[in-house]
Amino acid sequence: MIVRSSDAVPYKEADAALREQLSARGEPIRSVLAKELADGGLAAGIKPSDCVIAVGTPAARWLHAQLPDNNRLVYCMVNNPGDAGLLQGRPCWGVTTDVAIGDQIKLMAEALPRARVIGMLYRSDTTSGKETLKALSAALPADWRVEAVAVNDAPSMGAAIESLTEKDIDVIWTSADPGLYDAASVRSLLLAGIRKKIPVWGFSTAFVRAGALIGVGVEPRSQGAQAADVLKQLLDDPASLKERAQSPKEFQIALNLIVAQQLSVDIPESLSRRAAFVFRPE
Repeated sequence: MIVRSSDAVPYKEADAALREQLSARGEPIRSVLAKELADGGLAAGIKPSDCVIAVGTPAARWLHAQLPDNNRLVYCMVNNPGDAGLLQGRPCWGVTTDVAIGDQIKLMAEALPRARVIGMLYRSDTTSGKETLKALSAALPADWRVEAVAVNDAPSMGAAIESLTEKDIDVIWTSADPGLYDAASVRSLLLAGIRKKIPVWGFSTAFVRAGALIGVGVEPRSQGAQAADVLKQLLDDPASLKERAQSPKEFQIALNLIVAQQLSVDIPESLSRRAAFVFRPE
């Protein structure tokens, strides 16, 4: 049973990839929207023997809380599974949209070879905020360092952004934290970055399109295919599943050459050739 958070195109694409990868097992595959399943009743829609694959954070969070323990639960297209509660309680396994920080740093170093100091906003009053800062610090090469500003200690997001951009930093790193970033804060950060000539790393393709210099995104079909592999492991060799949340094996690079021009940054041609999305000056 594939349960989509909505009928959004990325969820449909992940659903299609799941069906393709799992069809060879010869078992029936059904798809349903989470809302339809909730309205019709979980017990009526899901059999005790069903393996359930949640597509998207809302469906994964709801199923994790509601699904009987005898149903195996796998997920994909989920950002920050810890905040979604998927790493505690009943066991479930899946694929996140969070590209491994080490891979992000490698790309950042390739695009900005002189960068050594990363600035970031975070919340010091949340466990996830402190863990994100710790994870970023641990992923950095020995000669790099982090300059972090706690948003909760500032009078406003604007003040936190101003404090960050006043520091001696080479690039601003962002993560998909809904407690930090919404349309207004993203806009403010990007404008401040342009004004202070500081490149911004975007946590999504849309972020890069909006004005970040470089970033990464995931392809929904690859998320579905990887989740299918997780389910196969769960059914055939559960002992081989070492992590409850896997980073995406495949991700897409996005570059904004308009911003590179504004910041007087020369992006290596080799990186531009590998990028799935390149936003160029008209």
